[in-house]
Amino acid sequence: MAKKILIIEDEHILVGMYADQFHSEKWSVITATTKDEGIEMTKKEHPDIVLLDILLFDGTGIEYLQAKKEDSAIASIPVIVFSNLDDTKTKEEALKLGALEYLLKANFTPQELVQKASFYLT
Repeated sequence: MAKKILIIEDEHILVGMYADQFHSEKWSVITATTKDEGIEMTKKEHPDIVLLDILLFDGTGIEYLQAKKEDSAIASIPVIVFSNLDDTKTKEEALKLGALEYLLKANFTPQELVQKASFYLT
């Protein structure tokens, strides 16, 4: 069975780039561009893992993590944060709210993100 990932990212070019890489590795890909859509898709699709940007059109990835943590139906779904925001306080908050890792986009290729996600699902 294909692994399912939810990518929550508001930059369409990046969504396409990451989705293409996960598709090429035979993953099922769901996308969301806002925090609220991300929560909705997490509840509806129950992905194996979530790739979450911090800066979104309607809020932040931190707000997504808080809402996810409060919902027992989706609280255990693993999340990898990936962002251009290199902020220690935000990173600490994300990890405290249950993110597995906080990665800087500039430091990881789409292929490396697939490897990271795969690592947490093995």
